[in-house]
Amino acid sequence: MKQNIALVVWLPAICLMIATGCHSRPQSTGTNDTAQTTSPETADTVPAAPPPAIAATDGPVRYNVFMCAATGDLNKDNISDSVVVMHDTTSAEKPYRLQVLFGRPDGQYQLAATSETAILPDGGAGAHDAINLDSVLVSKGVLTVRISLLRGMAEYLYRYQNQRFELIGYSRNESDGQGMLVSEQYNLSTGRYIRSTEAYDGEDRPTAHTDTIIPIRPLPVMDTLVPFETYHAKYILF
Repeated sequence: MKQNIALVVWLPAICLMIATGCHSRPQSTGTNDTAQTTSPETADTVPAAPPPAIAATDGPVRYNVFMCAATGDLNKDNISDSVVVMHDTTSAEKPYRLQVLFGRPDGQYQLAATSETAILPDGGAGAHDAINLDSVLVSKGVLTVRISLLRGMAEYLYRYQNQRFELIGYSRNESDGQGMLVSEQYNLSTGRYIRSTEAYDGEDRPTAHTDTIIPIRPLPVMDTLVPFETYHAKYILF
């Protein structure tokens, strides 16, 4: 259950976490914006953003593995914010926790949003062997969560508006394994949905193209969004 608390973490811990959390080189996305691909580290060796008010128990600590992080200004106050992904390997579901922490003028951070559903778990009923977290990215005020598929990639774009992180865009590019490439782009802000299929193996196969408007209001919120569960006709919208 989400708890309305002000979570503050010290800047040195966040800086160390982002500097050491991923072994792959961060991708440059503009001034003060960074992206990091997944590279697990245990919470014992990498400082991580503390969970919101989890009661002390005798069992294992949830979200014990640091996965990746990114920084950049998400709420347009010219102060760098932080995005942190943690993984719980202690439960059968093995869920991920995606958190956004807003930077403050005093150098500390305050929890702004938490989602335990925006990234599919590694176990339980919601798991899928071919769907995995790839990376998180902050660029031009937009948070992108990249998901690797069996033969492609999907991206979820969130923007902080109306005092929450709303899904404003979704894209997917994936092979069907039978010589066809499927491409989808959905701009939730405008409602424009584009889907195309084309052959990539040189064979003469029928192609298809859809360009239509599918309005969605209110926009989905990151805190409660579950990937690949929203359909329109026979298509997965996001």
